[in-house]
Amino acid sequence: LLSLPGVSRAKVPGLIFTVRQVIDIILKEIPNAPFPTTVDQLRSGSMDQEVTGVVTTMFPTIEVIERTAKAGANFIIAHETPFYNNQDETDWLQEDDAYRYKIALLDKHKIAIWRFHDYWHSHKPDGIIMGNLIKLGWEKYFDANSPRLLTLPTPTSLKSIVSLVKERLNIPNVRVIGNLKQECKTVYMAFGYMDSKRQIAAIQQYKPDLILSGETREWETVERVRDGQLMGQKTSLIVLSHSVSEEAGMEYAAKWLQPKVPSVKITHIASTNPFTFL
Repeated sequence: LLSLPGVSRAKVPGLIFTVRQVIDIILKEIPNAPFPTTVDQLRSGSMDQEVTGVVTTMFPTIEVIERTAKAGANFIIAHETPFYNNQDETDWLQEDDAYRYKIALLDKHKIAIWRFHDYWHSHKPDGIIMGNLIKLGWEKYFDANSPRLLTLPTPTSLKSIVSLVKERLNIPNVRVIGNLKQECKTVYMAFGYMDSKRQIAAIQQYKPDLILSGETREWETVERVRDGQLMGQKTSLIVLSHSVSEEAGMEYAAKWLQPKVPSVKITHIASTNPFTFL
């Protein structure tokens, strides 16, 4: 069809999508979208540019941007901020070398970045949680009535759960507070970053055997769990690290979105763990 005289790619219905059209397709799947206030905004590029390919990722790092361009894609759907602060404020970064380099790279390759954070967490079920559950083989235990509290069919040792999350989520090291021999049946999921007040309230409300946390300030949930253990409470803590604790959710986003825009190639490029463990 494209070889016929006078027929352009843009005139073939359903073949070409703009950034705006892809975002609109996503928002149709999100309850109460669009939100009046959200960090999920276009951070580079144009809403009207035609999409040559989509990349999902956690953090749109310089490496992810370069790999996106190499893949021939020009639209990155990222869960987290490209500009080192949750609101993506850039006034304070105008003279920063990394910010200026990243902006120049995005401009050079004409790559659009859209954050998919608040909306993906608001999807039913939460896209990040479901992506992790699928990776862990726990999706069948998900309870929509209590979406953050998972009940395993049989008690499993803390040590076994540590081994499972390291293997399935490709995390080389985790931090643990608790007795590795402890049997865990209820797991509270706090992937990425969750305010410690919410995590501590969850300990009191649900009394879970385990909290799976992406990251937390060390003087908050960490100390609450330690004190709880010292007074005989059972809640343990596994700290996974932020990026790797949500990456599976963005990999799932690529699979979730692909059937909705079948003519566009969607690829997940992991931003990977930023840390080297010595």
